[in-house]
Amino acid sequence: MALSQSFYQENRKKMAEQLEHNSLTLLFSGREIAMTEDANYPFFANNNFYYLTGIREPEVVLAMTKDHHGDLSWQLFIEAADPLKEKWVGKKISRDEAKSVSGIDEVYYIKDLPQQIARSGSLQILYFDFKVPQHQSFKTEDEGLQKILKQCEVKDLHPILAGLRLIKTAEEIRAIGRANAVTKQAISEMQALIKPGTYEYELAAFFEYFVKKAGTEGLAFETIVASGVNATTLHYVSNRCSLKSGDLVLFDLGARVDGYCGDISRTFAVNGEMTPPQEKLYGIVAAVQEEMFKAYKPGAVMKDLQNLTKELFLEKCCSAGFIPANNDITEFYYHGIGHPLGLDTHDLRPAGDLILAPGMVMTVEPGLYLEKLGIGIRIEDDVVITDCGCTVL
Repeated sequence: MALSQSFYQENRKKMAEQLEHNSLTLLFSGREIAMTEDANYPFFANNNFYYLTGIREPEVVLAMTKDHHGDLSWQLFIEAADPLKEKWVGKKISRDEAKSVSGIDEVYYIKDLPQQIARSGSLQILYFDFKVPQHQSFKTEDEGLQKILKQCEVKDLHPILAGLRLIKTAEEIRAIGRANAVTKQAISEMQALIKPGTYEYELAAFFEYFVKKAGTEGLAFETIVASGVNATTLHYVSNRCSLKSGDLVLFDLGARVDGYCGDISRTFAVNGEMTPPQEKLYGIVAAVQEEMFKAYKPGAVMKDLQNLTKELFLEKCCSAGFIPANNDITEFYYHGIGHPLGLDTHDLRPAGDLILAPGMVMTVEPGLYLEKLGIGIRIEDDVVITDCGCTVL
């Protein structure tokens, strides 16, 4: 699944406006990684490549040239069809399909890449994304192409793409909203399965089944189902324990729709009723989240929102009799209040202090984790920043 062709065309246009003349930009969708001698890991395309093309096939290259006049040319390079291989793994993307999804008219085969780049003439600057995983980085063994590329000054494309991806379009926001809607529906269905003796992995498996049955692309990230003291480990993903009466169970999960992630956290009592300490702590987390919804607005600085969250937690915990050592709330609260959300669960963001602006999609996820009591509580929702505040998705 992909968004509209015009979405990817507009993204390329906005990126190109920030590139220098006499430049070449190369982005690679990625290559498959062997899991065993005869099987590969599931392929996941470079999200920046997808953001500019809508294509999520392996071994596809995007090339963009901006000449000395500022004129742009876009080209895609795909693998040629292999009829024998197709009998085993299915067909690769065709030239017509690549054109239809991306809106790029010039589509060639990978073998034509060196020749097409050579035709671009004198190039002075080469843009790569420096922060992609190794299997998504562009590499070539063609000596002629290597010679052309070595003559260029190399610059990092990542900061430009981070700035672009931070502000979401209405189309992106709708995709995240759909991912969240399916996620919340799955959580509602799962509540009937929360009882003593149920295993964490059973709940994780149900969630994956539900979101795939709903027609999504599956999981946005590895599902966390953490019961009892396990919930005090932020990224607990082993999901091997059985639920016990008197404990809480924390879910952190999300579906993926059109490439975009949902990210929701909820905490429930295993036997349906919280103990007085659990109820007090849950009430504190819920109250802090409500306060932070009010604070998420244009101009707010994320580091200031984090400090406010810590102040609120310290005040409320001490008033309720949960006093951290040395009055340091980081004993109970040791993660950030939120992060950008989009194609990545922790989506790209420019370096430096993050200042909220309309169009950003952010998480709001206060939590308290008291290991000595075996209690971990987190409530997480996703919001879009509006002109005057934020709206929960």
